[in-house]
Amino acid sequence: MINAFAVKVLFVLSLLVPVAVFAAVADPVVVIVNSENSIVSVTPSYLRKLYNNELLKWPNGVPVTLYDLSADDPVRELFSEVVLGKSSHKVTEQWAQLKITNQAKNPPFIMKSQPLVINRVSLEKGAVGYVLLSSVKNNSSVRIVTTLQ
Repeated sequence: MINAFAVKVLFVLSLLVPVAVFAAVADPVVVIVNSENSIVSVTPSYLRKLYNNELLKWPNGVPVTLYDLSADDPVRELFSEVVLGKSSHKVTEQWAQLKITNQAKNPPFIMKSQPLVINRVSLEKGAVGYVLLSSVKNNSSVRIVTTLQ
C-alpha cells in the first residue's frame, strides 16, 4: 500500500516533469518550413491541426510533409507538450493507433536528428519540422515560421 508521503512525492514529481523538459532545452525551439513555401508564420493551433491529422495541405494547396524527432528527444517532448498538449510518447501511441485502424492520413516521418529534419525540410516544398534555433541560424534553405520558447 502506498503511504500519504509517497503520494505527495509522486504528485510533486509529476508537476516538475514539464519544467525539466523546458530546462533540458535551453535554446528556443523553432518551427521551420522550406524557404520556397509561401507560409510566413503559423500559430500553435494551426500546427496542432497539421500534427493531429486534421490538415493535409497548406493554404496554397501544397501537400504537407510532417517531420518529427524521436519520442525520446527533449526537443520533441517540448514540441509535443507545447503544441499538442501531450507527451511525445502519448502522441506516438495515438499515431500507432491511427495507423492500425487505417485512419492515419499523413503521419509524420521520424528523424533521428535535427540535421536530418533540416535537410528534409530544405528539400521538400511542403515540409514542416522543428529544431533548435541555433541549428538553423543563417540557413537560407529553411524559414522559421514560429518560435515556441
